[in-house]
Amino acid sequence: MPRHVVRSGDTIKNIAKKYNINPVNIAITNAHLENLEHLKIGDILYIPDCVDGAFCQLEARSLKQQLLSMMGFSPRQIQEHYKLYQGYISKTNEIRTKLRSGDTKDVNSIHSKYRSLKIDEVNAVANNKLHEMYFDNLGGHGGIATGAVLETIVKDFGSYEFWERDFRATGLASRGWVILGYDLDDGHLHNYIQEDSCFMPIVRFEPLLVLDMYEHAYFLDYGSNSRSYIDAFFRNIDWFTVNSRLQNLKLVFNIV
Repeated sequence: MPRHVVRSGDTIKNIAKKYNINPVNIAITNAHLENLEHLKIGDILYIPDCVDGAFCQLEARSLKQQLLSMMGFSPRQIQEHYKLYQGYISKTNEIRTKLRSGDTKDVNSIHSKYRSLKIDEVNAVANNKLHEMYFDNLGGHGGIATGAVLETIVKDFGSYEFWERDFRATGLASRGWVILGYDLDDGHLHNYIQEDSCFMPIVRFEPLLVLDMYEHAYFLDYGSNSRSYIDAFFRNIDWFTVNSRLQNLKLVFNIV
């Protein structure tokens, strides 16, 4: 967030005029100062700017190097997939730049540039987040789940084996994302499909394990053989990361 260091003669009104900001918004953002009507030289004012908030620009995360040496995945497959993720980051930034200066007068729900940008923003941001989670929960030793995740899977699905069969079947049924997540309302794990054609996000549902079933995730290595891709995915799951997500979830939402 931009900062303004108060100089001799500065007032809230002239600072607001300088930055083209409503003085009320400056006051709200700087509640830490005792008296905004009598600024002191050297005081620091924070200038609210949507570039730092709702329309902030994103940076792509670095690719974990261990993903380039996974059994069942060629380095090229991972690198090309990572490029696609970088494209979603780039497009998110482009969309947000256009939204920040977009025309909000000629808007309607049938068709308008602003509506299209808003829909594209949701799609791009969702794909950013899910790709990051997908790459993060790869690069491990695979095998059967461990720790609290295993305990919760057995509690909610009856056995690890039943959960794995259901997760694999969900993958084969999906044209997009497969997510094992925790429902904050019913307190149970679920395997869900998330696709561009039905991208209404499930509210109060926290992803723990993410599988990308779009063909770009496996086509270079497996062609149309999605079953073998799912096999490779299971051999490389990082259960430590999945357990960390569950632990953080418990801490944030005070889940027993």
